[in-house]
Amino acid sequence: MRFNLDAVFLPAVSRLVATSKGPEKLFLKKLATCWTVRGVCEKYLEKQIREDLVLRILEKKLALVSEAKTADEVDQILRQPRPQYNYGIWEENPLCIPEEELAWWSIVSANNVLRPEAQERFQKLFAQVIGKEAMAAHEKL
Repeated sequence: MRFNLDAVFLPAVSRLVATSKGPEKLFLKKLATCWTVRGVCEKYLEKQIREDLVLRILEKKLALVSEAKTADEVDQILRQPRPQYNYGIWEENPLCIPEEELAWWSIVSANNVLRPEAQERFQKLFAQVIGKEAMAAHEKL
């Protein structure tokens, strides 16, 4: 069963249109970025990333786009998450979401052997993103 991306996409874009303030050029960039984000999420589904995870990615990315104040912020939101490993510390971009980084680690690890620090990062993100979901489901029981 496939989730309907439009169930998340259309209300978010409608809110963007209804609440848009600021320069028209920024609004148009945000609107184009929303469509690009939707396309990226379709690619994640094609790569067999969990549908519930893809919906969360779409929802969070669209919210970030809507809240962006500058064209540079919109560009940063659109980029794939690429945390930098710097002397034992992962430096994250605050405009990247952990769910999308987890999706990328899943894609990369399917065909590559990850270095130990990358494996640790992948496991930490998995526990952070999927672990929350599992704990919430357990609490409902």
